[in-house]
Amino acid sequence: FSQRLIALAARSVIRMIGFSLRYRIHGSENLERARATSPSGRTACAFWHGHQFPAVYHWRRKNQVVLSSLSRDGTLQTLILSGLGYHCVRGSSSRGAIRGLIGVIRAMKEGRDSLFAVDGPQGPYHEVKPGVLFVAVKTGTLIVPTGIAIRKAKIFEKAWDRYIFPWPFTKVVLLFGEGIEVPPGTRPESLDRMAVELGADLERLTTEAESLL
Repeated sequence: FSQRLIALAARSVIRMIGFSLRYRIHGSENLERARATSPSGRTACAFWHGHQFPAVYHWRRKNQVVLSSLSRDGTLQTLILSGLGYHCVRGSSSRGAIRGLIGVIRAMKEGRDSLFAVDGPQGPYHEVKPGVLFVAVKTGTLIVPTGIAIRKAKIFEKAWDRYIFPWPFTKVVLLFGEGIEVPPGTRPESLDRMAVELGADLERLTTEAESLL
């Protein structure tokens, strides 16, 4: 099968299962407050890789920009996401990083919010990469850490991100934390510290989201 046919099939699965999911949104006031107080008026929602299925369906056609890797898998991902209304920019932490992040920054300055699976594209598992912090510095955007939990799902244990595929009609919780500002001119060593703190926030919010199930 060609990648376009595979992408078409994947989008159909995402739409069918996504439509059946029972979403519960918590902390939406944090997201709205971040958008209202962000110098740019935009937000960058950050979550763990492996939780992207419910995230992709929830934010479809909401003027979001995402970073997609330059690999063959990234090409397929771009075909899938663009068909769901996302603005995709190619690049990753390992290849084309600066070009990709500049593309995200440009898209956000044009008025889009962004989504970041912050430990991608190849891990390490639950280790925040600096891309989202770099974008926040350059755009004046607040980062909103987002915990995601799924009640019933297939977990692909052998995948580096332990990808979670939700079963139809299951319950999903999205929990938005408080917005994080990264001041202009923040030094690299401070960004490293903030990456660790963001990771701790995501672990806590994910645990809280699981308890809300």
